[in-house]
Amino acid sequence: MSDIEKRKTELEQLGRLGRLIDRYAQSRSLGMLILLPLIVFNAVLLVGTIEFGRKYGALIGKFWMLTIMGSVFLWVLFSSTWLPFKLLTRYGNSFYRKEGDIELQREKVPIWTWVVYGVTFVGPAFLNEFNIMSVRWALTMSLVSFAVFMLYLGKKHKEQPLGVVFGGLCLTEALVIVSGLIKPFGGEQWIHSYFVTLMAYIIGAGLITAVVVHIYNRKVLRRIKEMRPFGEQEPNKSDT
Repeated sequence: MSDIEKRKTELEQLGRLGRLIDRYAQSRSLGMLILLPLIVFNAVLLVGTIEFGRKYGALIGKFWMLTIMGSVFLWVLFSSTWLPFKLLTRYGNSFYRKEGDIELQREKVPIWTWVVYGVTFVGPAFLNEFNIMSVRWALTMSLVSFAVFMLYLGKKHKEQPLGVVFGGLCLTEALVIVSGLIKPFGGEQWIHSYFVTLMAYIIGAGLITAVVVHIYNRKVLRRIKEMRPFGEQEPNKSDT
């Protein structure tokens, strides 16, 4: 093999290695597990607050009940937008500490996209509460909104495997709901028929996403170590 052909082969190998490293960096998914307890907590907090208001709202007064509901709503809004990304930025790589830190060059997400997402995600809940839209269609619209935003966010934040799997699962759930194959949880109250069902689907999809993308991440890492263009793998060293 001539020097030119050898050089060309080395460059192709380095190109493949670079693409594998990008895939590995974009598929570190276990950081999502940090957010799941927060989602569960917010779901329980909202359900508890609404049930508390139904039972004791008249006793504590309209002003204090509105104050409590407003505070809870602001907390949920804050902990569902800005806080998760701060947590992921600071602690997301803690599960992969032994494999080194990798900083992804994320693109900034415009504020208007957050506004559109917030309106399309939360809006169907109010339409359902005021009997303008059925539970089935409200859940479908909220899941589609969430799925599309996850796909968009995955592209902007250079985490496409997470966005594709998470968004794809939520789109599948929306399709299953609108088709009538699976019905929302029973109960006439909005909190059971809409909110609990939505949170259960999102949390379930998040868990599946974390596992599936992590398995993919391990396979990519194994391929990187098999290439080892700059040295041999250390003996008896696990790649997981």
